[in-house]
Amino acid sequence: MLSVYLCEDNQSQLAYLEKVINNFILIEELDMQIVCSCTAPDKLLDYLQETQRPGLYFLDIELNDHIDGFQLAEQIRQADPRGYIVFITTHSELSYLSFEKHVEAMDFILKDYPKQLPLRILECMKKALELYSSIKNDVHKTLSIKIGSRNIYLPIDDIYCIKSSDNIHKLTLLTNYAVYEFYDTLQNIQARLDFSFFQSHKSCLVNLNYIKEIDKSMHHIQLKNGQTCPLSVRNYMKLKQYLQKYHTNSL
Repeated sequence: MLSVYLCEDNQSQLAYLEKVINNFILIEELDMQIVCSCTAPDKLLDYLQETQRPGLYFLDIELNDHIDGFQLAEQIRQADPRGYIVFITTHSELSYLSFEKHVEAMDFILKDYPKQLPLRILECMKKALELYSSIKNDVHKTLSIKIGSRNIYLPIDDIYCIKSSDNIHKLTLLTNYAVYEFYDTLQNIQARLDFSFFQSHKSCLVNLNYIKEIDKSMHHIQLKNGQTCPLSVRNYMKLKQYLQKYHTNSL
């Protein structure tokens, strides 16, 4: 089930969005649910810390709070890099900022056209659910990488970690049987992986299934094949919590 989050400082607008989205969930029989509907961005962020799954976020830009919708989206992107963000606003002139701030918004919907608003919301809901389902589907549990003229398809379960390479703009992917170096970004790769991967450091994604030991003092993770991955100080506790939830949910 895909979780839906709403943040809109106008209570009547918030109620309207809830009604529209709940009606579509019921009528279209969509596998999603509103889990957080609020006027304060901090409430959404607090709730988000309790979950470890991608969500669909409908955000107003002007929130009349200590942060605006763009700043909220930036924090959401840190906690939920695979999430689907939609801005709903009256300020069409601000749409370019969603690209400048690198929050990768799925859509930018204007409140100025109320007749079109429900249809645009439904389109976003269906698209997000389609993307979310493709991540969950076992058929899609391979990662394709391009090396020169070759397209290589790797089972996600075989990947131990993916790190930034010493060669600029390249990544290094480690399995138990091979090492691959290719051009891409960690952000792009993470969006194509499943929930068994955690960003332990700005330069590394690690497969939780292959973690043997976490060394806080040395700031690294030892994998079951003897390789090590970097671990940032700020991500140490996050990793411990994520590991506990991941293995609990896997039982």
